[in-house]
Amino acid sequence: MERIKITTKGQITLPKSLREKLKLEKGDYLDAFIYSNSLVLKPVPRQSGKEIILEYCKRQSSRRVSLERASQILTKVPFSLTERVGKLREEE
Repeated sequence: MERIKITTKGQITLPKSLREKLKLEKGDYLDAFIYSNSLVLKPVPRQSGKEIILEYCKRQSSRRVSLERASQILTKVPFSLTERVGKLREEE
């Protein structure tokens, strides 16, 4: 068991050994909840490339759009679609 100190700002630092065991990286999220008078921190699964693209498109348009509009939206995607598609094909 690891002991963690809470700072004056209410922050904690997860020890490196725990981060490595859970494969946590900078920017990852944890869900926090109380269970039987204990604080539980549970890693939030990372999104796949497909989920990121779908979420981005949903945020950009709340209704059905034409193929032309979809193309315009995709040109604003903040990452390389070619690389993402390649990674998605590797995942399958």
